[in-house]
Amino acid sequence: MKRTALFGAVMAALAAPSLALADMNYTNLEVNYLDLDGDGGVSGDGFEIGGSWELNDQFHLFGSFQDQGFDGGFDGEVIEIGGGWSHGFSDTLDFVGTLSYLDADYDVGGDDGLALGGGIRSRLGDSFEVDAALKYVDFDESGSDTGVSVGGRYYFNDSMALGASLEEYDDVDTFRLGFRWEY
Repeated sequence: MKRTALFGAVMAALAAPSLALADMNYTNLEVNYLDLDGDGGVSGDGFEIGGSWELNDQFHLFGSFQDQGFDGGFDGEVIEIGGGWSHGFSDTLDFVGTLSYLDADYDVGGDDGLALGGGIRSRLGDSFEVDAALKYVDFDESGSDTGVSVGGRYYFNDSMALGASLEEYDDVDTFRLGFRWEY
């Protein structure tokens, strides 16, 4: 299922016409609402604040903070910091690779680890953007997992967008709905 969804998103992005007028921007602030659906019927919600800073045409730094609350009465926080590399195939299509450190702290325990990701980002005209990625996470205590994410954004002006994405891992699926400001 994950491979089929990622393949479909990649093919849609590659088949899209190159209509946008500007290069991709990797300097932004983002605020998201999170809807979490975990194994065993555990679900919850929360928020995420994140952003990235473009160092040059190919490299950027990024970070995020998540505050999560689950139906079982426990809460958690996840911090992720890392760096990314992007390679533009055109003004509207980028490959993005990332390496990051994650620190997850929950009322029922915590863990930290490293993540390695890769995916694409594509502009579909002036107002729409889609992305798809694979991400491998290796935690110290709880093992490793590979997830897939697909998402899209609608830019209602040159620097502000509303977006939605779905991220699927073995243990938890996360739906994001949010706002991005690029500067």
